[in-house]
Amino acid sequence: MSQQAYRPMLNIYDLVDRVLDKGLVIDANVSVSLVGIEILVIRARIVVSGVDTFLRYASALGLAAPPGIQSAK
Repeated sequence: MSQQAYRPMLNIYDLVDRVLDKGLVIDANVSVSLVGIEILVIRARIVVSGVDTFLRYASALGLAAPPGIQSAK
């Protein structure tokens, strides 16, 4: 008889809570070139997080917070 480790099922609430708490960053750079000439360049940075996590992320990258928003320290 083999033993299997117990893994609780992750429901959608737990998944959303974890993503908003930890944050999710997708950074993509796509370029299309023809004969060494760039025809199309797409740069995207997608950040999905809660407000506090985003402010920590922006602070770490040296991005300025919008006026009126103070980082909770």
